[in-house]
Amino acid sequence: MPGEILNVFQSGLIRGSAKLPHAPHKRYFYVEHPSEGWRVYLRSSAFLHEAGARFEKARFIVVKRTDGDEDKKTWEPPKGQMEGKDGGNLPIKKLLEENIRREVDEEAKISKILSLQHTGLVLQATEPDYPVNTFFQYHVFQGFAAPAQLQKAIEEFAWIKEHPDAFARFKSDRREKDDIAWFDKEKTKLMGKWSPTLVSMYLAN
Repeated sequence: MPGEILNVFQSGLIRGSAKLPHAPHKRYFYVEHPSEGWRVYLRSSAFLHEAGARFEKARFIVVKRTDGDEDKKTWEPPKGQMEGKDGGNLPIKKLLEENIRREVDEEAKISKILSLQHTGLVLQATEPDYPVNTFFQYHVFQGFAAPAQLQKAIEEFAWIKEHPDAFARFKSDRREKDDIAWFDKEKTKLMGKWSPTLVSMYLAN
């Protein structure tokens, strides 16, 4: 991992989108420095707590990979990669905010996030199939969901369990996750390469 976190919020960066080997059917949004030549693909992750409840940093929402075994490493906070269609002329921080609101809506079925803010935490790394001088950044957000929003999400996931045929007809982005829970390091084991790192960063900060 590069030591220096590249500043994707500076002015004058080139914005674009490109297909990546792991998902050639989509284009992913990036920013690129015009003279230094580095490129960063943007991603976002959200740690959502219950609004009005006593704040506990380790009590945040995780969602389960569809058809994954709930006792195995199939859980993660809502997160995602910014696609080409998510780009635009707004400031990068605003685009990241819009991106994580969409990801939370798709993955956790929560359509209203209260007090959403960028934590200042950024996970920067590279992937094996990236060219030289190419990175991604996860921008870590914190927010809150009202009890009514949480209940609505729980009910939607219960409905999904009872209507697998209807769930199968959802758009692919809304079919990625099929359950929701509060994070529990013993019960909701974290999936993938980056989710454990993001959770460690958040809890340690």
